[in-house]
Amino acid sequence: MKTATVRDLRNRYTQLLAWIGAGEEIVITQRGKPIARLCPESSVSSSRETSWAGSAALRRDRSQEIILSAEESSKLLGEAGGQW
Repeated sequence: MKTATVRDLRNRYTQLLAWIGAGEEIVITQRGKPIARLCPESSVSSSRETSWAGSAALRRDRSQEIILSAEESSKLLGEAGGQW
């Protein structure tokens, strides 16, 4: 179990999240006294599969969409090139 201060939580939260992601439990202290405990979610599994079959992107009807040719795409990118 690791210990971190409230200041550590505010200034180094990404490192603390990495610790939690690695399975560590962290006790947060304020003025030397424990005030909170951060622990990894037990129901989250790193090996779980994601099913995209029901996603909105796959359900979208693309039959009426315009498909640009290579020349049209190049022209469009050339026109927008100065704006980026």
